Amino acid sequence: MIYIFNEKRTMIETQTADKGQIQHFVMFWLKPQLTKTEIADFANFFESLKPIKYIKTLSYGLAANTPVRPVTDNSFTYSLTITFANIADHNAYQEDKAHLDAVEKFSKNWYRVVVHDTVIS
Repeated sequence: MIYIFNEKRTMIETQTADKGQIQHFVMFWLKPQLTKTEIADFANFFESLKPIKYIKTLSYGLAANTPVRPVTDNSFTYSLTITFANIADHNAYQEDKAHLDAVEKFSKNWYRVVVHDTVIS
């Protein structure tokens, strides 16, 4: 269950992730020599994925400057979260031409990528 609140902390919406959906969470470490403009332009990688028909939801952003704690890792540059209806859609996405083209075009910008895939229960 996802709860959405307004600025007064009043719940305005709830969303339920369906059992069996796949949450695809990806962290990207961009090369340190990239300029601020190149880092900002990397968002076009995520934007190019949005039209892929297998994606139910997509969100991305820069690492947050949260306080350092033993359990946090803010060393990545960007993260991406995609939800798929099922594992078949996840697997089809991995082979989708738009996804493969985006990876080919933008992979020159990163030196590390970590993927976590979760089945919603």
